[in-house]
Amino acid sequence: MSMKGPWGPSCLALLGVALVVVVVVPAFPGAAAHSRTQTYYRNFTMPGITPKEDEAYLCTAMRLNDSVEEWVVRFDPLASANRAHHMLLFGCSDVLQQNLEGGFWDCGHHGVCQNSRIMYAWAKNAPTTSLPEGVGFRIGGQTGIRFLTLQIHYAKALPEGVKDHSGLQMELTTQKQKYKAGIYLLVAGNTVIPPNTPKTHADMNCLLADSGIPTDINLFAYRVHAHVLGTVITGYLFDTTKNEYIEIAKGNPHWPQAFYPMNKTHFAKTSDILHARCTWNSTGRSRHTMIGSTAADEMCNLYLMYYTDPSLGSEFSSCGWETYPIITHNLPPDNDVPLPPNPLLEEHAKGQNLHKEHPFEYSISKDEPIKVEKKGHTHQYLQDNRYPAKPGGYEYEDATNYPQPQQVLQRWKAPADTPRPALMEASRKAKQLKILAFNTASDWGQEEVPYGQVVAVALDSAGDVVVFHRGEKSWDGATFRSNTLRDTTDPIKSPTLLHLRKDTGHIINKWGEKFFFVPHGLTLDKNDNIWVTDVGMHQVFKFPAGYGNGQPLLTLGTRFEPGNDDTHFCKPTGVAVMTSGEFFVSDGYCNARIIKYSADGKILYQFGKQSKYNYFDLSSLPAPGTFSIPHALTLADNEGEVCVADRENGRVQCFTTTLGKFARQFKFDAWGKRLFSVSYSPANGGKIFAVNGPSLLGTQKLKVYEVDYTSGELLGAFSPKNEGLSNPHDVVVSADGREVYVAEIGPNNVWKFVNKNGSPPRKAPRPSLLQRITSFLTSILNKF
Repeated sequence: MSMKGPWGPSCLALLGVALVVVVVVPAFPGAAAHSRTQTYYRNFTMPGITPKEDEAYLCTAMRLNDSVEEWVVRFDPLASANRAHHMLLFGCSDVLQQNLEGGFWDCGHHGVCQNSRIMYAWAKNAPTTSLPEGVGFRIGGQTGIRFLTLQIHYAKALPEGVKDHSGLQMELTTQKQKYKAGIYLLVAGNTVIPPNTPKTHADMNCLLADSGIPTDINLFAYRVHAHVLGTVITGYLFDTTKNEYIEIAKGNPHWPQAFYPMNKTHFAKTSDILHARCTWNSTGRSRHTMIGSTAADEMCNLYLMYYTDPSLGSEFSSCGWETYPIITHNLPPDNDVPLPPNPLLEEHAKGQNLHKEHPFEYSISKDEPIKVEKKGHTHQYLQDNRYPAKPGGYEYEDATNYPQPQQVLQRWKAPADTPRPALMEASRKAKQLKILAFNTASDWGQEEVPYGQVVAVALDSAGDVVVFHRGEKSWDGATFRSNTLRDTTDPIKSPTLLHLRKDTGHIINKWGEKFFFVPHGLTLDKNDNIWVTDVGMHQVFKFPAGYGNGQPLLTLGTRFEPGNDDTHFCKPTGVAVMTSGEFFVSDGYCNARIIKYSADGKILYQFGKQSKYNYFDLSSLPAPGTFSIPHALTLADNEGEVCVADRENGRVQCFTTTLGKFARQFKFDAWGKRLFSVSYSPANGGKIFAVNGPSLLGTQKLKVYEVDYTSGELLGAFSPKNEGLSNPHDVVVSADGREVYVAEIGPNNVWKFVNKNGSPPRKAPRPSLLQRITSFLTSILNKF
């Protein structure tokens, strides 16, 4: 097989043959077949900027035509390594207006764009990347990609008066292609490389379906990226039906880096696993090295380019964690063997890019192209004490389960409850709900109700309301020392649970005095048992209907002791109870996990990990199944899913109730960066209601948002007199979807909204600037 692209040398180097570089076209078989009469070109470059600081990340944006869908079939770099360290091209749903007006902006500190996805990456004087015939990146029109954003990392500042126009040229067509292209990124985010260590590894692996890929893909090109300590990056496709490793990528990060063709197109099923291993050599370095964005830091990126079904497939996904340690443990033995040095390539990766208009072919001579076959590695799994067998089958560690070694992955067919994962919602502006579709109940509630910090609201089987509040105490900067409560002797003296009439809001009962320390989450099950969490005690409690004699029927967690094992929580946030009696707990502030229990309180499994952020683009969402404060739970029992308000990621993620598999997620620009709570109603085909959270400058309106559960469409929003809320903390909707209650913390309030024409709504007090700053800082610093 004739190998075109720099993966000729990687393979040839394995054979110990010297290399001669010959410049030829095209980069991919069939790439030259794009009809030149049907394509056109567009340059996208920096607008003559002068980076004034080292390690600058600068961006510029290009608006696309909303009425014309285009397909990008080729990328030509217009940049040199002596000026641009690397560049990335993002497709975006939106760009902030002030960034557009300025022409360019600092995107190392202020983000790239909204709902971004990577389309192209370049570094070290890499050549042209042309896509195979019939393949293109979809942009413009109704694709949701309304802008392109070019990001360039300038390792060094430019002299005063020197204007930079680095960028790229795209070849495009308006002719619909047979397949759409996409990028799958495997990236390490938290590895620490110790000093003077010849080999340090970072491993990432994910089941294709569990990283948001809804249908099979065809891998055809790849790119590796690391900094000075990187020696080799290797990628594998693990076929779970054949128990076979297939090497799909192996690259030296010091050679020219763009997207180069694989030795052949690799068909990847949603049941397959993609794995990347990065290897660093820190010999001679006396300090620890972290993953980061500067040249003094390190990186570990493997980009895989693929094509897929134009209707069903996704166009970007990522994997940033090691989901299956056993896959790492059994990697083929040559996984971290570097490619032999190649001074010719390493020299070409520096200075001015003299051959940017042509791709390379590496060959022994001009008349003898390289012929290489990469063989799949079949690896027998052996018993290993690091992965002991456990009774009962799977051991659940996170959102995806992995079998033990003796099961040899033969049970890795998709579980019966694994849905086709929903794609991340494209950014959409909220439609305004029909005016006063949800009216504020102006005559509901009592002014004399003695609320403290109102943290949660729930409904009983009769539709009456239960409110959970903190009485005379507050969660402030003095409440905790690290994660341990300072005052463990003085519980809240006043009743913390108030039972209110649904028609008037008058108090029916008061419960919970002299028991709780820092109340947080509340729900009632089908039998009106009261479930609460206390973040100060690090415990979850179940009380009988009507609170009984004040003694819990069930207590989970160890009193006042934070932790992350089977008997400890760390500031648990919420509970959701299934009709079967099984229930979920969000162990939210410290542990970023969701735990499922049997009805009698035995752990069935757990899932979730702390989110790791894409340091190229802080505006993009982290991977599904990861959380940054899972703040509240709701059950879509009829859908077989539990949904999580992923607070600091500003999204709702839903998972199957049987195995905790990722099912779908909701995220909209209107929500902003923070999403505090969510509630589900099965009425009208299923709807969720969510409340967002405050920001320091108050630019995001805080409202109740209604979303269609099936289509993912944002139907609209409402608030008192459409003027917004001050600081909503929890929301609950009635089963028929007609009544919505919001618990607001600071000012402490409970709002009732009714979906029918009603009396004029009472007005929400507009918070002052001082109140907004206080609410925001308290929320951030103390995470209530």
